Amino acid sequence: MGGNRRGRRKGTQCKIITILLIIIITSVLVTGCRDTSSDIKSIIADEQQKSEEVEERKHIRIGILVGPYADMISQIIAPALISKGYTIETIIFTEWDATNMALTDGNIDLNLFQHSHFLNNFKSGHDAELSAVAEVPTASMVLLSERFETLGDIEPGSSIALPSDATNLARALRILREADIISLDNNTDISRVTLDDIDDNPKELEFNLVDGFEFYSEQIAGSDAVVISGGRAYASGINLSDALYSEVLREGYMIVAVVRTEDLARQYVSDIMDIIHSDEFRQAIEDEDSPFSGFQRPNYFYR
Repeated sequence: MGGNRRGRRKGTQCKIITILLIIIITSVLVTGCRDTSSDIKSIIADEQQKSEEVEERKHIRIGILVGPYADMISQIIAPALISKGYTIETIIFTEWDATNMALTDGNIDLNLFQHSHFLNNFKSGHDAELSAVAEVPTASMVLLSERFETLGDIEPGSSIALPSDATNLARALRILREADIISLDNNTDISRVTLDDIDDNPKELEFNLVDGFEFYSEQIAGSDAVVISGGRAYASGINLSDALYSEVLREGYMIVAVVRTEDLARQYVSDIMDIIHSDEFRQAIEDEDSPFSGFQRPNYFYR
């Protein structure tokens, strides 16, 4: 009797152990299957996302504002991207901030319209993660005349039209100082100078204030010469290489191509940088018939 009870107890213990092992093994197998299935689904989702991202980045959306840099894209940069297998969509904006917001929000992949100082101000004001990737030739402010062919030809008592808004008036006066046409009061903030700060005007020139957003023909009307923004001169069909004098742009004022910082490692960004630094791009800019031949060139053009 005692032996039978011990036998039954051992049998019962074996059954319990067996059941526990089966439960543990089953639990491990089920858990393992679930993890594997989840991993596979995750891998597939990741690969699909990567595939979609690669495909999306072969279609580049570029934000533009009508003007010289939109033309630079359409005439030089976009054809080069197309030759690399990209399709290009240009989206027209009318406001600078809106163009940067669209880039920040992922609605476009690139823009080309602003200098670095403007970009940095926008980034700090909007907490935007944007990066400049390349400078491009830039239309600087110029002194133009239909009457005079050189600075030395400017006669005493001649009239020069200047933009009336404070920012561009100060910039125009700095250009006249650079060209040794006038001198300015050294005690005045150079970014805020006005006509009252002209210290010396040896040719006794007359200055007419005009709307700087008008086209060349309207701005120069009634004057012998005009200081005009490069963008407005370009929009008026003027080749900037015909200028009597061109502003020397300070550091940070060259126009830059801009992308989202998170996209810096993407292939399309690398391709854009390669295009802008290519010999073909340089030749397209420097061609004597190019509308961009009179633009100030970035330092890499001279290396």
